[in-house]
Amino acid sequence: MELAYTNTSINSMSQPKAKVITVTSGKGGVGKSSTATNLALSLTALDKKVCVFDADASLANINILLGIQPTYTLQHLLNGEKNLKEIIIDGPRGLKVVPGATGIAEYAQLTNEQKLILLAALDKLQQDFDYLIIDTAAGIGDDVLDFIRASQFSIIIITPEPTSLTDSFSLLKVLKRSNYNRTSYILVNMALDAENSQAIYKRFESAVKKYIDVDINYLGYIQVDETMISSIRLQCPAVLLSPDSNASGCFKKLAQELDKEVAEQTVDSFSEFWRQQDGIDSRAQTPSETPVVTFKEDTLPNTVTPPASVKTPLSFKQAADFCIAQLSTGDVTEEDSAAFLEQLTQFQPQVPEEPTTQADQAPSSSSIRELYNYLEQRSFPKDELREIVTTLEQVYFEKHAESLNSFESSSLKLFAQFSGNEDDLHYLNQQLSSCFQREFKKPLYDVLEHLESLVSSNNFSQQSFDDLLSELLSSYQKKFNEAYKTMADENLKSAREEISVLQKQLSDINNELNDTNNTLTEKIMLLNKIQALLPSS
Repeated sequence: MELAYTNTSINSMSQPKAKVITVTSGKGGVGKSSTATNLALSLTALDKKVCVFDADASLANINILLGIQPTYTLQHLLNGEKNLKEIIIDGPRGLKVVPGATGIAEYAQLTNEQKLILLAALDKLQQDFDYLIIDTAAGIGDDVLDFIRASQFSIIIITPEPTSLTDSFSLLKVLKRSNYNRTSYILVNMALDAENSQAIYKRFESAVKKYIDVDINYLGYIQVDETMISSIRLQCPAVLLSPDSNASGCFKKLAQELDKEVAEQTVDSFSEFWRQQDGIDSRAQTPSETPVVTFKEDTLPNTVTPPASVKTPLSFKQAADFCIAQLSTGDVTEEDSAAFLEQLTQFQPQVPEEPTTQADQAPSSSSIRELYNYLEQRSFPKDELREIVTTLEQVYFEKHAESLNSFESSSLKLFAQFSGNEDDLHYLNQQLSSCFQREFKKPLYDVLEHLESLVSSNNFSQQSFDDLLSELLSSYQKKFNEAYKTMADENLKSAREEISVLQKQLSDINNELNDTNNTLTEKIMLLNKIQALLPSS
């Protein structure tokens, strides 16, 4: 099978065959890479041609889990040093692995030539395999979101650990904000059994449906198993180390169900997502055909090093990185940062006129103006504005060790995100109150003071007082499953108890008195009999 990269036209290539499945998670340590590896091997057991693409540049693990040391990585491909065939690793059961390397996680920082090489390689992989498994980094980074959006099928790994559920919830929330409309499939790892797994998923699903309303489906579970721990230590996947283990059985079932689930799904070009995102013409054969933006090459971030002969089209991520690099230097004051952010958030989108002269095409010397030029070319898309504002807020906090917005303004921003639904607002109020309690070690307000202030107000009528008292009494009944008792009720109860005791004592005395009378009567009768027997005088 020839996998060497060639500079042929994208349109000349055949339609993609492989189903692209992205395996991801909201946090690390949930078994994401081991799941991707064991799933891939389980699919090969179904006579499927499978390739694993290690997209975790910061912590590439697939080759480690397989006990294979790569000679070359994706970086050698992107640098033009090796072709695709030379970097692919042969794994067990015919599995193929593309070892990851620094560079793929920051796709936006690749040169145009590198992008075309990568896109051609992805196209080739999709043509030569039945399944392409993408093992992403953990979290909600831009690279993770891009891989999810580009694939046909995404699997999100959760565990019973609360932080895993919280971080996966955040991942889904970010995906929704990016207009991701595919169904995400949830796989529960480290579950005790099927019942435990269903309970974990139902709890997670309930929160997702209530607060972010996105489509998720239950895919299955991987049972907690000592084999999984041993497999990592021995660098041998669980399905190979112990095929009869509970975990291996789960992976076998998962592969079978997944193969059925995706069988009828349409196969799209995985690489087309980046072509559309970056405006790369699918007809392009060489980097020279790509468009040019108005950024000066000598002002690009240090991480971007385009060839001297090629002007590199910048993605939004590059523009944002450029802005951040400028703000992170000591030359920009706190006031400058705040002023820029304020201008950015209040700027009214407008479509710029086409430049007519070379002078018009020259970028401004101002870093901020250059960013504006880039955003103007895109007509200030809402999602990109939101992303850069969020990023700048974070940079501001890191640089000045304080939040750009006050607690009050942040709270108002949170409220503004809701449509006015009473339940949502109530929930948000609860969360804010809870955060206040944790932060300041005291309640947001004193309930007794609030109540006293309420009943003391001029507009608090006797009827209002009666209604409030009735509600409190009813709440007490529901809470403690008994009627509320006043002090008088308690005194009456005590008096009744005392009376009951006195009545018991009186009854005892009466019984004793009766016993005494009976004894006296018997003695009198006996005395009378004795007297009758005596001789009369």
